[in-house]
Amino acid sequence: MGTDLPGFIEHARQKGMDHATIRILLRSAGWKEKDVIEALAKTSLDMPIPAPPDRGGAREAFLHLLTFAAFYASVIAMVVLLFHYIDLLFPDPAMATYRVTWRLSAIRWSLAFVIVSFPAFMWLSRVLLREMRANPERSWSAMRRWLTFLTLFFASLALGGDVITLVFRLLEGELTARFVLKVVVVLVVAGLSLAYFLISLRLRVDRPQTTGIHRRFAAVASVLVVASVAWGFYVAGSPGTARLQRFDDRRLEDLQTVQNEIEEYSLGASRYEPVDERTIERPLPTTLEQIREIATSRRPDIRDPQTGDPYVYEVLSDSRYRLCAEFSLTRDEEYSPRWNHPAGAHCFEFDLMEP
Repeated sequence: MGTDLPGFIEHARQKGMDHATIRILLRSAGWKEKDVIEALAKTSLDMPIPAPPDRGGAREAFLHLLTFAAFYASVIAMVVLLFHYIDLLFPDPAMATYRVTWRLSAIRWSLAFVIVSFPAFMWLSRVLLREMRANPERSWSAMRRWLTFLTLFFASLALGGDVITLVFRLLEGELTARFVLKVVVVLVVAGLSLAYFLISLRLRVDRPQTTGIHRRFAAVASVLVVASVAWGFYVAGSPGTARLQRFDDRRLEDLQTVQNEIEEYSLGASRYEPVDERTIERPLPTTLEQIREIATSRRPDIRDPQTGDPYVYEVLSDSRYRLCAEFSLTRDEEYSPRWNHPAGAHCFEFDLMEP
């Protein structure tokens, strides 16, 4: 017979076989239902079967790709966000500490991903489910099935890797609360994803119970996301707090620049010498404006970036001076503790003859 499907159908019709018998023969030989139907129509009709408006599935493929992309972004951001929370609650003494502001920035990045991607995933999923209820055959879309099985594959890998890592750490005797909580996070997120897509793949979208299952999963996921985002705002602070923190960082940067320029001017090359060998080559500048004029590395900003008021600079002795600013928040970090400060007005005192 070869691959001449229309020729075989024409031959079978000449032998007196009806379309149902021809279809059974071709299906038993392994031909796809779609190919059989199109060949029967081609040999029996004078015009081709009209294509539906969305033939080719470009729009459908776009919606599915966007939906699954939003899902992946939501899941990854949620896992990273929860890991940051665990690191804050159970700090590892073996890990090097770093600036709190860096960790808070990482939390805000994860929050931004979750806040944007999760509602997008929920909305796109609702659009697709509504279209599949109106056209149940779309639930068997090749694009949807490929992406679903790909997601199942990734979720299975995550679960398997999670369990293997847990067993390994158990055998090594290295189980800690920090590690166990991270394992639980992956188990819950990957497990819910695996269960949801397995169930949604098997059930028909036009059945009433299917709607209830989607709603229950959406409710559970929404509760987890809302709770995580709320905790993130509690830990990282509101957008207003973040802006105040940026103003404080700018103030410290300005004061540090002023300090560097003062030392370079007054100490010259001896700035990099041991303390017992330092000598004051020039007297301390008298005003902030003079510091701007004599700057060699970088001309400092001498006014508060938020209020516009000038910083306070006072000469206390031949080698000692003071820099003051009004801060919005308290700083208490392990990194550069000499620059820690309370909220409100605070002064930093320096001595050219001390490091």
